Amino acid sequence: MESLEDRSSAPDAGGNTPSSRNGKARRVAAHMQGLLDDLRTWIDLRLDLALLKVEERIDELRNEIALGLTLAIFGLFAALFSLATVALGVGWLLGHPFWGFLAVSVALILIVVVLQVARPSLMPPSNFFRDLRGARGSESDRDGRSSGAGEPENPGASPSEESGG
Repeated sequence: MESLEDRSSAPDAGGNTPSSRNGKARRVAAHMQGLLDDLRTWIDLRLDLALLKVEERIDELRNEIALGLTLAIFGLFAALFSLATVALGVGWLLGHPFWGFLAVSVALILIVVVLQVARPSLMPPSNFFRDLRGARGSESDRDGRSSGAGEPENPGASPSEESGG
C-alpha cells in the first residue's frame, strides 16, 4: 500500500506560494468589495431616511399653514359679520344705523390707537438661538468659558431700548 506524502514537511507547505497569496488577496478584495457595497447601501438608506423626514416636516408645515389660512379666513368673516351685527344693534338702539356703524368704527379706531401706543408683546419671542447658545454654553461651561458673554441684560427689550433711545 502506498502512503501519502506528508505535505507539512514539504517546502511549499507554508501557504506562501504565489497562487495561495493570490487566492487570499482575491478573498480579501471580495470581502472589501462586499463591505463597500454594504456601506454604500447603508449611506443611501440613511439619505433616503433623512429625505423622508424632511418631506414629512414639509408636509406637516404645509398642512398647518393651510389650516391656519382657512381658520383666518373664516375668523375674518365671522368678525366682520359680528361687527356688522353689533353696529346694526347699536344703530337700532340709537335710532339710525349710521350711529351704530359710527360707534363701532370709533371703538375699533380707539383699539388700534391704544395698541399702537402701548405696543404690547403679543407673541412671545423665539428662544431658539438662546436655547442653542445655552446648549453650546453648557458645553463651554465644562471647558471653563462663560456662555453669557454678549447677551443683552434685558432679553425682552429691543436693541433701541437697550441703547436708551
